Amino acid sequence: MFVVMLPMALSACRHQISEHHLQGATLGTGYHITLYADLSDAALLALETGIQGELEDLQRQRELYVRALDAAFARVGMSAPTILLGELDHMVHALAVDRMVEWLDAREDLAALVEVGGVMRAAAAPPNGGWRLSLERAGLPKLSEERYLYLHDAALVHRFTELEASPLMSLPTPLGVSVVAETASEAMRQANRMMLAEPGDALAYAARTDRAARLVVKTPQGIVIHQTAALEPWFEG
Repeated sequence: MFVVMLPMALSACRHQISEHHLQGATLGTGYHITLYADLSDAALLALETGIQGELEDLQRQRELYVRALDAAFARVGMSAPTILLGELDHMVHALAVDRMVEWLDAREDLAALVEVGGVMRAAAAPPNGGWRLSLERAGLPKLSEERYLYLHDAALVHRFTELEASPLMSLPTPLGVSVVAETASEAMRQANRMMLAEPGDALAYAARTDRAARLVVKTPQGIVIHQTAALEPWFEG
């Protein structure tokens, strides 16, 4: 579980906006949207209706992708592997986040944090600054002093392996990657690439391409957390 820390009240004399929450189930997971905007009840309802329409369209696309995979594997007498369907969902969740942020940006003057299945993207920033997010995950070690990201106009994607599925071996093994990028789809692409690479190659790629990333690696000596220089500006002061 990742932590999102938000103020629950704003001073009306300083900001003529309110905090709104939209949430529900979609694409085999949940979604949550936090908005800061000056919206009437009718405008908020129109936003919620439009977002539901976008999500229903994405659900239909997902069903087409799943049927295509099932048909392809059925030709060789197999079902589509669960792991492949899971990877499809990761990509669709990132696409959904991007679609919703772009849809909101085109219609209202607002700040929003959109999350689908753990994939997050921020549009602008709330009145107190960036969206304050934790990189920590239950079951994985933390740095000696936890720090938070202040996300704005960017996306954050986490990819993790399960500790039980990653036995201690003689070679370093990636346990998790967190990436900040302009869009959720791009952050997901980068995170997937780093998770599939050897840890040393992943770190070299991140440094060479100036990626904002954190890599958690399991080694025979213990668990090591690497953070790139490009991630540092996203942390709170």
